[in-house]
Amino acid sequence: MKRILLAAALLAGATAVNAQNPGDVPKPKCDNKPDYPGRLAMQSDNRRKVFDREVKAYKECMMAYIEDRKASLKAHDAAANAAVEEYNGLMKKIQEDQNAAK
Repeated sequence: MKRILLAAALLAGATAVNAQNPGDVPKPKCDNKPDYPGRLAMQSDNRRKVFDREVKAYKECMMAYIEDRKASLKAHDAAANAAVEEYNGLMKKIQEDQNAAK
């Protein structure tokens, strides 16, 4: 039980450290943010098509960024879980060795 609590504490501490360093996370590079041209300009078919294309391109860029962040999150989560499993396995072995030595 103590091992699980310690592993959870270690994991929480690692998460807290990562949460305090938001500068390590890359920002989206979707620089061409569309600007609404206004009601009068949107009456032009050409300007409306250009605006729709800009919105679509921005959306695709942001969705790609979000999917990349999700993949990174899953990788970090898997690494943290592997570390917890490794720690718990080692502590279990040490406890078994100590019990066997008695």
